[in-house]
Amino acid sequence: MEIKEYAKTSKIPLKTLRWMKRTKTISDPLLDEDLIGMKLLENLWGLHDFLRPQLSQKNIKYRKALIDTCDLETKWERYAYSRFMNLEPNKRLFMNNLIVEIEFTYRFKLSIFEIKKLYRVRKRAHRAKERQMKKELNEEQNQGMEMSNNDLEKSEPEIAK
Repeated sequence: MEIKEYAKTSKIPLKTLRWMKRTKTISDPLLDEDLIGMKLLENLWGLHDFLRPQLSQKNIKYRKALIDTCDLETKWERYAYSRFMNLEPNKRLFMNNLIVEIEFTYRFKLSIFEIKKLYRVRKRAHRAKERQMKKELNEEQNQGMEMSNNDLEKSEPEIAK
């Protein structure tokens, strides 16, 4: 059975099956032993008890980055997202420069549709940075409130003599 045919009825996406073929985990067309392994993998696919131990081996920063970018389909989209997220405050990354950078790095010309995708990635990264900055600001304010409430002279009850 061809990989494309198998992907039509499988939980496992075609892109993942192609990756498995490139890494020589499976062959195309699929052999009987490949089909047995794929059936096992389909039974485990997406189960929390299967994913949790895999993710627990990674640090929290990696896990958050993975979650933030898991629905970005291509490497160049994830690259663009990380470029925007890693920008220093008050620095700018111009879209024309990023487009040239992506085309040079990944060796293909971005179409109009892909450029529109790139603008969506930028908007998403900006929103994520805003949320991150709000969260940090709230944490700083909460920390300041805790420190003011921990004044020993104010918090100890007066003892009547």
